[in-house]
Parts: sequence; C-alpha cells; structure tokens
Amino acid sequence: MDWVAVGLRFVAYVDLMLLAGLALGGGLGRHAPPISGRVPTALSAIGVIITVAQFGATCLAMTGNDMAALDGEMLSFMAFETPMGISHILRVATLALLTVICATGRAGRPVMAALAIVALGSLAWTGHAGASESALGWLHRSSDIGHLMAGAVWIAALVMFARILLADFQVPGSPDRAVAALERFSTVGTVLVGAIVITGIINLIAIVGVNGIWASVFTDYGRLLVVKLLPFVAMLGLAAANRWFLVPQLRSSLTDGEHAIALRRLRLAISTETTLAIAVLAVVAVLGTLSPME
Repeated sequence: MDWVAVGLRFVAYVDLMLLAGLALGGGLGRHAPPISGRVPTALSAIGVIITVAQFGATCLAMTGNDMAALDGEMLSFMAFETPMGISHILRVATLALLTVICATGRAGRPVMAALAIVALGSLAWTGHAGASESALGWLHRSSDIGHLMAGAVWIAALVMFARILLADFQVPGSPDRAVAALERFSTVGTVLVGAIVITGIINLIAIVGVNGIWASVFTDYGRLLVVKLLPFVAMLGLAAANRWFLVPQLRSSLTDGEHAIALRRLRLAISTETTLAIAVLAVVAVLGTLSPME
C-alpha cells in the first residue's frame, strides 16, 4: 500500500500542477499558445478520480488495511473531522466544478486559474505541511503552496514549449512568436527559480528545524532530498543554457533560414528538462511518505 500511496501522490502532483500551470498560461502571458478546452476538462475530471482514490487509500491505511474496519462512521470521521479529509472534499468539489464549467465552455481564464490554484493548494494539507501546527503550520502551508505554484508554472511552460517547438513551429509566421515566448520565459523563469529555492528552504526548516538540517542528511528522507536536488540542479543548468545560448542561437538563425540545428538542440534541451521535472515529482511523491527524522 505504500507504493499505491506514492503512485497516487505522483499522478496527483502531475495532474494538478499541469492544470494550474496551464490555467496560469505557463507564465508566458500573451505569448502562451492556445489550449483546447478539452485539456483542463480532462485534467480536472482525472483529478476528481485521483483524489477519491487517495482518500480511500489513506482511510484504508489508517485501519491497517482492514477492509472490515472501513465503515461509514470511520469514513465520515476521516472526511469531516480531519484536515486531510476536509482538504480532499474541497479538492473534489473544486475540481468537479471546474470540470463542469470547462466542459460547458463557461470558464474564463481567471476563474479557471482560481479554481485550479485552490485544488493545487489543497495538497499542502496532505503532506508534511499538513502536520505542522499553529503559526508555523500556516507559514509552512503558505510556503508549500507557493512552492507548488512556482513548480506548476515551470512545468506547464515546458509542456507549452514542447508544443511550440514540435508542432507550432511549422506554421508560417510562428517561429518569431515561438522565440518571443521563449525569451519571455527567461525573465519569468528567474522569478520562479527564486521562489522555488526560498520556499524550499522555508519548507525544510519547518519540517526538521534549523538544528535538524545536518542530522536529516543521515536519514532516508535527507538522502532522498539530496537525490531530488540533483535533477533540479540539472534543470537549472539547462534553463541557463536555454536562456544564454540556445534561444539566442535560434533567434539569430531565423534571419538566414538555417535554424534546423538550433531548433533540434533546443528541442533536446526542453525534452530533457521535462524528463528531469518528472523525476523531481516522482521523488517528491516518495518524500511525502517518509518521516524526516528516520
């Protein structure tokens, strides 16, 4: 059941971060490519299914995987008397509403973004941040929501870049718009990296305390945290290469029409960065199930 919990956490992160990030336009503003209404509809509907499955798996784990103990009274208590259950109810309601308004075409971008952010932010009550109490708990959860949102915008931007470079780039007139979107993200990306680093440090201190940072390095949690940092650092390196070398090379190559090599290099960098982002989310899904001091 531990791996079931990890798997459900992973797909929840991927689904909700994509949903929120796309609703926020991947930080690309007016340069963001149009997204079919079927995409947020599907992501929000899938999110409902994942959330219900997570709630059921969590309740079952609380009974020691004893199906006989999983009765209505126990489910009612978990759903309405615990922060975990309330956050799941909020997420299901938000995603169900988002599914309906997206399917009917009545959702404007601000409404979609607001609902998607609420759904994503509810994850902060299901991990280590949900266990923090009092003022520290609110600081931890606020920081965790900021961490999730920054990561969501970055991941959505990568998905949008993949579409731009693989499909839209072949449309007449789109190469200049594609490069403009890439250049726009250069500034936004710097802000996102800063937000991720700052909120990540706040989250770590809230979890293990200042005095516990060094001790945590010798735990499974700490070692896995180091593993998480490796692909993240690699992503930073690729993002820097995109900003300072690959995107300028693509821009300059458009003037002479010989952009095939520059485009291929940028496609490889974006696909590698996306793979690393998925690896980070996989590690995060495991981290949420570990005790930071064991």
